[in-house]
This record gives sequence, structure tokens and C-alpha cells, in this order.
Amino acid sequence: MNDNNPPANWPDRAVGFGAGLASALLFVVSTRGSSLAMILAYFSPLPLMIGAAGFSFPAGILGALVGAGLLAVAALPPFAVGYLFGFALPAALLAGMIQTALPSRDKTAPAPRFATPGEMLEAVIVLTIVVTGLGVTFLVVHYHGFEPALDAIVKHFAPALDQIAADLGPVAPDVDAEAIKRLTVMSAPAGVAASQTLLLAVNLWLAARTIEISGRLRRPWPALPENLALPRFIAPIFLIAAGVTFSGGLPAVVGGIVAAASGFGLALQGLAALHGLSRNAGFRGAWLAALYAAVIVLEPWSIIILALFGLVESVFSLRARKARRNKPEN
Repeated sequence: MNDNNPPANWPDRAVGFGAGLASALLFVVSTRGSSLAMILAYFSPLPLMIGAAGFSFPAGILGALVGAGLLAVAALPPFAVGYLFGFALPAALLAGMIQTALPSRDKTAPAPRFATPGEMLEAVIVLTIVVTGLGVTFLVVHYHGFEPALDAIVKHFAPALDQIAADLGPVAPDVDAEAIKRLTVMSAPAGVAASQTLLLAVNLWLAARTIEISGRLRRPWPALPENLALPRFIAPIFLIAAGVTFSGGLPAVVGGIVAAASGFGLALQGLAALHGLSRNAGFRGAWLAALYAAVIVLEPWSIIILALFGLVESVFSLRARKARRNKPEN
């Protein structure tokens, strides 16, 4: 390419490139450890998603790669790897899905379609499982086995785990402290998976909404309360994975990752279903405000309840039933 004669979309590419760098900078502030820094780091995928989907996807990818390189030099290589595989690449793939036209499923109507909100959330769940699973795989390979990896992590985080065991001692005095520490470490990947699912889903919604407001969204904005519906196979996968978590060892860790990611996706589906079912209801605003307050105050139990309601929605399609009841007859 001749830089003296740049293409017409050169400004878009520059914005995409800058967005990738901004994403890396937001991630690097997490090294400061403050609450504000952690909040900013949580939204590190947002500039990349906006830049890659709304302006230039190739430049956004290049910005993410350059940002990872800068993190490797300015901070530590593990930070760069964590940013690239945990934030940048999943965000870039989701950004590509936002505006990618897909082949029509209806042969009689060959017009292209776009990924549904449920398909986007399904992609979030899959990416979360893959990324978290890769992290666990790296640790197992690095320490030459699951048990050596577990022992090494327990030893590395001994002070924090000793405090957790001491806090739980009065509640469960008959439980061995070493068992508490090992269980805490084994449950950590599931916590990461749940957090990652929420992180990617929230940033994806914010990015798509920002692009839609700017007029750069090349697809109609879907009504999420009525259209955020996961494929039905997610429900049995969640139930099977939840059962596997009681098996122990590495299978329990993998089951926890799958159950946490798919369960949080079902919780988001349950929340969308409550929005859809309450459409046109009296005092809807106050009811939804109370719902979100309860979700925050009662967390994590509220997430479990929402996930169970998401399971009910997957089985009985409550929103579809309501739509059929409200559909005017010919």
C-alpha cells in the first residue's frame, strides 16, 4: 500500500488501531490493584469491540496485537498473554460477529441474516469455556499433572487460603482446613468463567449499543427481552456439567467451568425473559428496579435463581407462549 495515497477508509483503520491500544492501556491499569483500576480493566474489551466492529476490524486486531506486545515489554509477559487470549481475541471475534452477514436459513428468502442475540450469547459462553479451559490446561501441562498443579497453587497462595480456611473454621469445624484450601482453588476456574461470561456479555451489549447510536450498525437493533434466547441444548449441557462438578479431580474443574459459563448465560436469558414477560405490565419500571436491586443485594443466590428461571424458559418457552396468546386472530 502506498501511504502517500491512503484508502478512503484510512481514518476508520486509524480509529480501530487506536481502540486496540486503548483496550490494552485499560487492561494494564489493573496492575495497580486499586478498585477503580480493576473496574477500568473490566471494560478493557469495550474500545476494541467498538473500534473493530464500528470502524475497522483488521485495524482493531492489529491494535490488539500491538497492545499485547506493549504489555509484554512494559509489564510482564503473563499479563500480555492474559490480555491477548482472555480479552483481546474473544472481544475481536465477538466484534466480527456483530456485523457479519450470515447465509439465510430460508432458501426461499436468500437475503442475508445476522447472528441473533441468543447466538451471540452462545458465542460468549463457548469463548469463555475455551479461554478458561486453556488456562487450566496450561497449568496442568506446566506442572506435569493436575495434582502437582493443585499443590503448587495451594502453596503459592498459602497466606490467602489460610485466611479463608480460618474464616470458615467456625462454620464447618469438622472440615479439614487443607480440604477447604484445595476446594477453593478448584472452584476458582468456575468463578473466572462466570466473571468472564458477564464481562464479555456486558461489553458486547455496550459496544453494539454505542455503534447503533453512532449510526454505524449495519443491522436492525433486536428487541433483547423477546429475542435473547439461547439454543435449547445449553440447558442439558448445564445440568450435566453441574453434575460432573461432584466427581472430583480435573473433571470436576472442567465441569465447573462449563456449568458456570452456561449457567450465567441462562441467568442472562432468565433476566431477559423477565423483561419480556413484564412488558406492558403495570408499574413495570418500579418492578424492574426492585428486581435489579435484589439481584445486586442477594448475589450470588439471585444469579442461581435467574439461572433456574432461564432453565424454565428453555423448557417451556414462556415468552413464545405469551406472544402467541397476545397475537390477534385473523
